[in-house]
Amino acid sequence: MNILRVIFILLVMSFASGCAVIKTTGGVVGAAAKVAAGTVKVTGKVIGATAMMTAKGVKTVVNMAAGKHVVSLAKEGNSLLVDALLNRKIKTRLILDTGCSDTQISREVARKLGIKTSGARTVLCQLANGGCVSGREVNIKEIRVGRVKIYNVKAVVLDSDLGGNNGLLGMSFLNNFIFRVDSEKRELVLQRRI
Repeated sequence: MNILRVIFILLVMSFASGCAVIKTTGGVVGAAAKVAAGTVKVTGKVIGATAMMTAKGVKTVVNMAAGKHVVSLAKEGNSLLVDALLNRKIKTRLILDTGCSDTQISREVARKLGIKTSGARTVLCQLANGGCVSGREVNIKEIRVGRVKIYNVKAVVLDSDLGGNNGLLGMSFLNNFIFRVDSEKRELVLQRRI
């Protein structure tokens, strides 16, 4: 795959998300497209291409049986939360966020996973409230939600406190599926892309 095609795929992916990396040191800069994220929330279908390569050039792999998989969600206030198993080590509850381009984890979760951030690319993330926070771009080896596993998921370890939350399950995970969120039934329905 030539470099121009990879850059094009990364740009398409960055425009299909709402929580965007707005500054990076030595890399591609992503941008936000609230309209695309809003469409994802309304229709439940993912828009745009799915990049199969992470920022580090490692292939993202989906491991799930054919058909649709329903994952139960919990609700706290206005947030829907999903139970996830990270790197087969840490069980945690993440906020489901279709407006966030990358999955995000707290420094504490990264520490428990043994993820080193000292050499990772520094990024500046714009939050839903308009504020900005710095973070480090990393790769999570495996995220399991229900019976579905994704390997090599791009994520950001945020430098600031997440307000008592362990992180967000963002589009770097969800873009691998055709998905639907049913807030009334508190369900996330995942279907493998063909």
